[in-house]
Amino acid sequence: MAAGLLVVSTAVIAILATAQKAQSTDLTTPSFLVATRDLREAPFQHAVILMFPSTEPPLLAGVIINSPAKVRVRDMFPQVRQLKGTQETMYLGGPVEPDEASVIFRASSAPGSATRIFDDTYVATGHDAIVGILKDPRIADLRVILGKAQWLRDQLYSEVMRGAWYVVPAKSDLVFCDPKDLWSTLVQGGDLQEVEAGQAPALNLPHWRFDATNWQRQISPN
Repeated sequence: MAAGLLVVSTAVIAILATAQKAQSTDLTTPSFLVATRDLREAPFQHAVILMFPSTEPPLLAGVIINSPAKVRVRDMFPQVRQLKGTQETMYLGGPVEPDEASVIFRASSAPGSATRIFDDTYVATGHDAIVGILKDPRIADLRVILGKAQWLRDQLYSEVMRGAWYVVPAKSDLVFCDPKDLWSTLVQGGDLQEVEAGQAPALNLPHWRFDATNWQRQISPN
């Protein structure tokens, strides 16, 4: 357990450094949306959302990765038996299309119809594709997720401007780590500060850019 926490802490430190040094943060590229302490609306309170590259502009979408459900994967996919640990549990990805399943996983290359999110992390949808991933002995890191979170780009822009979310680069190690303390680990890793856009990396949403009068939430190392 201590080794696992050390790995997560190291990854968080790397993310904080990247966030501080980045010239811009773009939600058209893979990112985490992390709920700030101000966001208390279910199901997004304490949520960490992995954003997907946009395929249906002006919509932006992602899945909550730290909300385990009470449903087991084998209840929905009874033909799959060889599951272990966090793989056994379904996750609640968001309120949109709550009965639709997808699987996010790590692989050296894209199997079948899977879509690459970033680096070695992929997503697949559809019953047969998910079963194929679950049965593949080469895939050790995976999450089966029900539903998704989705916004119009100006809607999400507005929420970020109100201080509901902050944005950090997505990292595979954090996508597949123990979800129990993921939100608190990210939040405790830095203080959320309101800073002038001219003093901080600009938040670059699709077709939108902050001007000099706006501010964003920024992570600062303790």
